[in-house]
Amino acid sequence: MRKFAIILLIGIFVTVITACSANSDQAAENSSGNGEISGDLTVFGWGGGEELQSRKEATKIFKKLYPKVKVHEVWLPADNIDVKLDAALAAGNAGDVIMMSPDWKGLRSKWFEDLNPYIEKDQLDLEALLTQGVDGGYVDADGKREGMPTTASDFMIAYNKDIFDKAGLPYPTNDWTWDDFSATAKQVSSGEGANRVYGIVSHWILQSFAPFVYGGMPYNEDWSKQTLDDPDTLKGYQLFGDLVNAKAMPDDAAAKSMPMDQMFAAGRAAMYPLGVFEASTIAKNIGPNFQWGIVMPPKDPSGKTVNIKFQTGFAMNKDSKNKEAAWAYIKTVSLNKEVGDLYSKVNLPAAKESADSTFANLKIEGTDISMVDFVTGLQDAITFPWGGSIAKAGDLYEQTWQQVTVQGKSAEEAAKAYTSQIQSALDSIHQSK
Repeated sequence: MRKFAIILLIGIFVTVITACSANSDQAAENSSGNGEISGDLTVFGWGGGEELQSRKEATKIFKKLYPKVKVHEVWLPADNIDVKLDAALAAGNAGDVIMMSPDWKGLRSKWFEDLNPYIEKDQLDLEALLTQGVDGGYVDADGKREGMPTTASDFMIAYNKDIFDKAGLPYPTNDWTWDDFSATAKQVSSGEGANRVYGIVSHWILQSFAPFVYGGMPYNEDWSKQTLDDPDTLKGYQLFGDLVNAKAMPDDAAAKSMPMDQMFAAGRAAMYPLGVFEASTIAKNIGPNFQWGIVMPPKDPSGKTVNIKFQTGFAMNKDSKNKEAAWAYIKTVSLNKEVGDLYSKVNLPAAKESADSTFANLKIEGTDISMVDFVTGLQDAITFPWGGSIAKAGDLYEQTWQQVTVQGKSAEEAAKAYTSQIQSALDSIHQSK
């Protein structure tokens, strides 16, 4: 589960032309730079690849807008960032601006400046400036705004039209349920052994979907109680165990025989949970092999689409010696259109103006599939449930998943073995806080 890179997407919703114009004017006014702001500024963050390069390019845009600010950047690998960041915060050298994830749920709030006064001073209408769904989790239970979003992400289900056609099945629609998904995955599976065509690949993100597909959840809102043993949660895990048993999803041996993305690109699987961060690569691998499309993930029993999102933003160190410059940086990388257009090349930007224009016009490279389709599910998407401070408990949830999908245990059996351990891990989070 730690295979994922910190990658991020945001959703877009088209507004009327007059509202777009007003939003654009406000964004320009509040992220256009100020030549009088000066001094040193240290930016502390993490990442890799194209995502990290986009962060560095965003800093260059800030420097252009604020030429008197001397920026020092500290970019760390994503691995073990929690330990490194906490050590830097405790030592007082974490910098003025700190990259953050809202899945920290206030556990580092004591280190961060409340950004509400800065927003009020600049009279920012964040509801108009930020895309719906991207700002969740940055305000703690007491109303303190810990950070501003920069990017967010969710998933679509890619499907092989040729396999569906061969099976005589209609393509999935945005109104399908998880029962539909399960039935479809079994119906489009065919063949034996090395030539088996599976309904769905064994993708690492599916473990994150499992607790939620029937309206369950792995833990309660404040992380004080595990809910793995809730019947609706267990039913979600069991769905994927049943898919493995039915050979509609690869078992452990089959999953290890070929990387999941190659399995889909080679026509060995009918469906694939696709993140926008890998869309271009997947499209290149598929090439002319077959026709394909994307659809929203299925709905839970209440009719809500189940999706998982990743988010990243920036916070201000409360001990910063240059809070004026720190706020200018945070505001720029969150709201500036030039930065948003830059982020659009690798992620979905938080700036609504960029999302509604630059990103909305993109298509998956080499296809006629619009990237805008990715954003529909962001509105109700669930923040990645195993990241940040919950990583220790997340490892135990992953072991539960392995018991069901690899060891062949029932979800109920697996839960009995792990509920007490998970509860202890959750308890330790609050003790640490």
